Amino acid sequence: MAQYTIDNRDAPIDFEIDGIIPRTIQNAKNLLMCHKGEVPYDRLRGFDPTLYDLPMQELSEALLPELDRVMMWEPDAEVVSAECSLDANGEVYIRAVIEINIEG
Repeated sequence: MAQYTIDNRDAPIDFEIDGIIPRTIQNAKNLLMCHKGEVPYDRLRGFDPTLYDLPMQELSEALLPELDRVMMWEPDAEVVSAECSLDANGEVYIRAVIEINIEG
């Protein structure tokens, strides 16, 4: 089982991506980029944006459980670790290590 790093930086979606593992990684990143409440008929899907308003220490503590919840929509990906920080613009940067549990 290989591990991959995803983050919450904007990236274009590749609609012609080949292979189940690259698609799974892209799906996991897309879930991280979605905000809770913005997917019609599935308001629980996506990252809870209210966590961005927490102090960094509290966000760090809430991050892994929230990412575990978000990745329930991608059953082949499991969050191994996650960290957050503020970038130069004062925006929250999230980086997560996921493990893909399928054969490529």
